[in-house]
Amino acid sequence: MVVLTIFPNFAFTKIRGDMKKYTKPALDFQAQIELLKSRGLRIDDEKRAIRHLSNVSYYRLSAYMLPFKELDAQGEPTDTFIPGTSWDDIYNLYKFDRKLRLLVFDAIERIEIALRTQVIYQLSHKYGSHWQNNPNIFKPARKNHRTGKIYDVYGDIQNHINEQLSANNKVVFIKHYLSTYDDPPTPPSWMAVELLYFSELSKICQNLIKRSDRTSISKAFGIGDDDIFCSWLHTLNYIRNICAHHARLWNISLDITPSKYYNKTPKVWLTKDEVDNAQSTRLYYTLCLILYLLQTVNPRTKFKMHFKKLLSDYPDVNVGYMGFPNGWERHPLWK
Repeated sequence: MVVLTIFPNFAFTKIRGDMKKYTKPALDFQAQIELLKSRGLRIDDEKRAIRHLSNVSYYRLSAYMLPFKELDAQGEPTDTFIPGTSWDDIYNLYKFDRKLRLLVFDAIERIEIALRTQVIYQLSHKYGSHWQNNPNIFKPARKNHRTGKIYDVYGDIQNHINEQLSANNKVVFIKHYLSTYDDPPTPPSWMAVELLYFSELSKICQNLIKRSDRTSISKAFGIGDDDIFCSWLHTLNYIRNICAHHARLWNISLDITPSKYYNKTPKVWLTKDEVDNAQSTRLYYTLCLILYLLQTVNPRTKFKMHFKKLLSDYPDVNVGYMGFPNGWERHPLWK
């Protein structure tokens, strides 16, 4: 077992003149084992390691090897493993990350369903059953002058609903509506919006033209600032996709970061100093905002209990990689 230390993000920059042709051959599983051993990795049970490699590719596992590599003078990982590193160190880290993704994905699912419910509820009571067909409640289409792309949330939502209605026309609730009603030609929001993805729900919240419409949704989750809420949704959609596509989560540096929330709230939240000190690019702050939202969505959530249990099952995982501060487990949000 190797005790990990926190390394900075690994950034590999190549000057164009240093570029070269890729010539590495594909290696069979035994050759992969021999390569790892030649780099200082201890493998006590080769048959077991080969079984792992036959189900989880060497390339996927290589991301979990990086924290166990020795660093060069520039602070970048070399091919050589830290003395004492074993195959189990790497594979256990992979298993921890897999279970972390499942835990986070479950929490985001609950938030997504609640978001869908509030979007439908708030807007249908104000604009009627088919508000999604009303272009006047959305910000108008606009052009990104840098990319030239047209950003049209209303049009995108209409296209997606129509595509889903066509692809799922044998689903009971869709079949019933289409065979019973012809005006309007598409189902009401409580049916149609069920067909939208999280990303589209997030875009709806960002692109309602009236701030009062946006805040009516954000306030349902205990957040008075709709810009903060929309930022959080954007990050959660990003994290959701990481989980859904089985990408590495535990020590990720977020490309889409959530805004800092400083407002006083009756719910348990971080102090101003704690918000200031939290790294928005690291997972800790996102897990905190998940816990905050779950206080409304699922007040009896066992998320933090399951998270702590996961850490106890994998005691060698360094939560510093995720941006957790010292003493985090004593914070009221995590108790």
